[in-house]
Amino acid sequence: MKALILGAVLGCCVSAVEAACPDVSLMQNAARGWIAGQRLPDPLVRNLNDANCAYASFRSVLEAEMGAPVGVKVGFTSRDVQTRFGINDPVSGALFAPMLLPTGTKLSLKGSRLPHYEADLVVTVGSSAIMRAKTREEVAAALTDVRPFIEFPDIAFSRGTVPTGPLMVAYGGTPWRGVLGEGIAIADLADPVEDLAKMSVALKLDGATIAISRGEMLMGHPLDVVLWLIEQGHYELKAGSIISLGAFAGFAPALAGSRIEADYNLAGRTMKATVTLVD
Repeated sequence: MKALILGAVLGCCVSAVEAACPDVSLMQNAARGWIAGQRLPDPLVRNLNDANCAYASFRSVLEAEMGAPVGVKVGFTSRDVQTRFGINDPVSGALFAPMLLPTGTKLSLKGSRLPHYEADLVVTVGSSAIMRAKTREEVAAALTDVRPFIEFPDIAFSRGTVPTGPLMVAYGGTPWRGVLGEGIAIADLADPVEDLAKMSVALKLDGATIAISRGEMLMGHPLDVVLWLIEQGHYELKAGSIISLGAFAGFAPALAGSRIEADYNLAGRTMKATVTLVD
């Protein structure tokens, strides 16, 4: 995959009265430890201002080690996953090129701590005009394609830590790896808005279907995820930026020896992403 560059601006400037941003060294050391395969400490963030500030420090180390972000992950966009974690709103975080692998890969779980898998969906930005989008139609007009994606978030917190919304924000939704398949051009869809809402996804484990979902699973419509991201104002989306829209189905522990497949039907066209997990 060619390098894609995404400019990101995280809002983290709040007064000491309003928030207590975790110590910069704590979050930077957490990032270094995470890269080395260690678990993540609880920075005790209690609100989103603190969490965004914490993530800015954490992300700075990831950028130094993995290069500029290539896109954005938006997680917790389905009600089922929000309920499981007791979280009321989506969470966003930067994606980096080393996290993304091609379909058919053998993914080693070495270095992960508590990885899970889920059927996801990626869209590619075609124009910075997307930042002015107010409707699903305007979002679709600023995209180039949609791609199948199996994401592997790593819920890498210290044992006993209970995930909260601010904690997930502080670590950007804990992305770890993701497998991208070949996509479908938005221009090839007769009605992108309707087609994306009606698309179906089947998640398979070792050949057996374990979950089936539809596009409306993501905040009511996949493109509403993009509208939410734009409204938050934390990221400047540009041509080439990719956006992971969240989990359609799955969120089960990732175990070595498993073969995972996500099959998509979009307006009568098929897409697929597959991965085999190894030690």
